[in-house]
Amino acid sequence: MRTRALLFRVLGVVTVFAVVAALGGSHGRLDAPAFGSRFSQAATIRKAPRYRYMIDSGSRAATVASYGWNLLDVSSKSAADRLPARTKALVWVGNYDKSSCTWQVPDSELRREVRAMARDPKVAGYFISDEPDPYRCPSAPAQHAARTLLIHSSSPGKPTVMVMDSNSGGASLDQVPLWLGAADYVALDPYPCYQGKPCNYAWIDTIIKAADRAGLAYWGVVQAFDDSNWRWPTPTEERHMLSQWASSKESGYMTFAWTWRGQTLESRPALLRVFRGFNRTAKSKLRRTSGTAVHDTAAAGTATELHYTYGGPTSVTFDWDGTARTLRFGRTRRYGLAVTARSPKIIPFSSKGPFWQVTLTRLKPGSTYHYSVGNVASTFSTPPLGRFRFDFEADVGASNDFDTVAVTQKQIVADRPAFVIVAGDLTYGNDNGLAAVDRHFNDVMVWSRWAAYMPAWGNHEWDEPSDDMRNYKGRFMLPHPKTSPKAPPKGCCGQDWGWFDAGGVRFIAYPEPYSYDSWRDWLTKAAPLMAAAQRDPKINFIVTFGHRPAYSTGYHPGDPLLASEMNTLGDRYSKYVLNLNGHSHDYERFVPIHHVVHITAGGGGADLEPWSRGKDPRDAFRALHLVHLRVDVTARQIRIEAICGPPESHQERSCALNSVLDSYTIRSPVAASSSHVK
Repeated sequence: MRTRALLFRVLGVVTVFAVVAALGGSHGRLDAPAFGSRFSQAATIRKAPRYRYMIDSGSRAATVASYGWNLLDVSSKSAADRLPARTKALVWVGNYDKSSCTWQVPDSELRREVRAMARDPKVAGYFISDEPDPYRCPSAPAQHAARTLLIHSSSPGKPTVMVMDSNSGGASLDQVPLWLGAADYVALDPYPCYQGKPCNYAWIDTIIKAADRAGLAYWGVVQAFDDSNWRWPTPTEERHMLSQWASSKESGYMTFAWTWRGQTLESRPALLRVFRGFNRTAKSKLRRTSGTAVHDTAAAGTATELHYTYGGPTSVTFDWDGTARTLRFGRTRRYGLAVTARSPKIIPFSSKGPFWQVTLTRLKPGSTYHYSVGNVASTFSTPPLGRFRFDFEADVGASNDFDTVAVTQKQIVADRPAFVIVAGDLTYGNDNGLAAVDRHFNDVMVWSRWAAYMPAWGNHEWDEPSDDMRNYKGRFMLPHPKTSPKAPPKGCCGQDWGWFDAGGVRFIAYPEPYSYDSWRDWLTKAAPLMAAAQRDPKINFIVTFGHRPAYSTGYHPGDPLLASEMNTLGDRYSKYVLNLNGHSHDYERFVPIHHVVHITAGGGGADLEPWSRGKDPRDAFRALHLVHLRVDVTARQIRIEAICGPPESHQERSCALNSVLDSYTIRSPVAASSSHVK
């Protein structure tokens, strides 16, 4: 966007999640991004977005506001507090240095500055980076994602914004998907009007299409300046650019710039008339929601630690922490329906909350909905039909305890899964303090806003008095929940494991071994579920998942009782082909044992652990490296890829970040007739 030297005093300030809370009077909050929606050029839309950001207004904030911009560029809390009514600040918090590939403001200073602004009503969000170079600095996208997560943890409810270079042809197009999840909004600045040439509007359309294909949440940047490369647009050209962006899926727009290299937009009254007329079209309106007239600010409030879980083919359950209680949803961004959340039956105690839970029912199978809760707006989907992708991770933790957590979550964002199975040891709150619980659920919001979070419990959720199951059962409503005998009294009873169908797969979780009876009880309940799936022609595969391994040469050996039960089920039901688990912090895949492939993938972020013994003769592949699984499912096969995660000091081998460390394909027993696997 801007190649000028910094005009702002570099602060350590913030970023965070959805931008403006009531931009004065009738103006509502800045919605968080809706990931994963498809591109659709709505050519008839010509209204300005509610969030209109001006660059470099300096001392002319009141004049800028009089023309309808409501989000202004400042570099300090004190400057934000001096802004005129009906405007808010996007605070510049220092840039990313493209020569050293580091941040100008260290994390500790940034955290301190952001916390100071977290409750300031005049601070809408944080501007974190201007045109970083992912080719010179390959680590830049992951660094931006980590910085966004840091800001989210310190200033919940306020988003981060960065600008992506959009004027370098193919290099710009190729980097669009790299920034997915790097910031809450990525501003795109394809300036079309060069000196001595007509405006190339087609380039704006090309950038928009690339952003929509990637699922990027973006703002458009509108050209309003003159220098040796670009020229002042005419009023007609400016109106065309504004209309192009307004026809896109932009969540807001920027104007570059009020002042630039000794020139000022204030000297172009004809252009200002265009902007004022356009900005005036952004007036909020009453909408009809669930039979009641609801203003755009009706969903005001904050929502952090937000995620949703499948309840069945036509239902999902949302959980979050914050002041917002109303969830609006519908098949389009107009929503049309609203529900009020209630306190969960089991109340988490990791923080004061308040905690909220709401179940949506009578939804359409295999469908995507738009929703908003307070400062968060995104999409959710019911369990997929047909082919789909899911990701798997375990032994995760929180980003303030393990530096690798943020990188792994960004990798999951890039995979675009329908849902993510997280198989135990979610937060390590019992080891690292209850703040880790809240931090974990904010960390995963980079994907849990739009992908279902499907958990299984691990030992770190219950085996120490410093944390217990209330912090987890109070945050989830498991699908078809089951009770295990002798479960811990805190958080008892129920929600110990569950099951769900997605596409042609029946997923069955298994519980923690609270006692000798836990897995015996699970066998008696899982067997009928597998028998029903075996008879169902719509089910092609059965997959189990849980925390502890049946087979393992890792730090935690396999459990003979669990192995015996899974062997029995594998011999009995040919569709049962895969078991996924964590517990040992490594990656290990066995050849099919009693027709079932067992995979340990306990590398979601927590430190690696050494092997307990040498290789098992049935080992197909093992590696001491952080990984997560990317799994693609069709009616005929399950394709499993172990994706190389960030480096860790205890690893025994090296692999490039995001490369495929191991892969394996399981064929459908229906398609393969007598054969279980490839």
